Amino acid sequence: MKIMNKELKLELYTHNDLFYLKGSANRVKIPNLDKDLALFIGIVWGDGWLYQRQKAIKNHNWRIGIVEDDKPLIQHFVDLTYKVFHIRARLNDRKTSTEAYFSSRIVYELLTKVYGFPDGYKIGRLRIPNKILYSRELTASFLTGIFSTDGKFVVFKKYPRIGVDSATLIFIEDIKNALLKLKFKPTLYTWTRKKGNNLYGLYLSGFEQVTMFHKEIGFSGEKANKLEHFLANNAPLRPIAP
Repeated sequence: MKIMNKELKLELYTHNDLFYLKGSANRVKIPNLDKDLALFIGIVWGDGWLYQRQKAIKNHNWRIGIVEDDKPLIQHFVDLTYKVFHIRARLNDRKTSTEAYFSSRIVYELLTKVYGFPDGYKIGRLRIPNKILYSRELTASFLTGIFSTDGKFVVFKKYPRIGVDSATLIFIEDIKNALLKLKFKPTLYTWTRKKGNNLYGLYLSGFEQVTMFHKEIGFSGEKANKLEHFLANNAPLRPIAP
């Protein structure tokens, strides 16, 4: 059956709840926005990339992917891609990282036209999609993707901190506002670099904030294991009574 998808502005064919373009062998799901899709979007917004549109049109290659040195996170992305879109992502091992990627015009248009992901260069162009911010559950899942890719968990003298850095101030402010809505207490820092744009960092500090992050948002991949191990083996520092 042939249909016109107004959001994607594509003429699609459908069979057994999967969609495809005329002449294409790829069959994909077009998912409703749920926790899995929000997590996928968060991962792509963090470490993902899309072919620049003009190149994609010219080369007939609508490639989407992420590059990570966190193998459990890469595997989670592969599994999530299949679960959300019914697409099997491919892996390309590099010297110090792994690339997971796939090519789909339908998913490309979904990410760019519906959720506003910039094709090509990302700096200065990222925002959290409004469709995600309307829901606490979706916001938390999106932030899981962001912190799992661009985030960090550090401990200094048993004092834990979770942070995320970006060269895009408006995106960091979006993340800050999302955390505030979830009742967190983030702190924003700015670093002026000798070369390139300023770098902006957002941090959650202390046992209370880190424990709350673990419960409400959490990491995926190696950072999840590191955080869980720390919380299981350390107690909050308490002030000494006079």
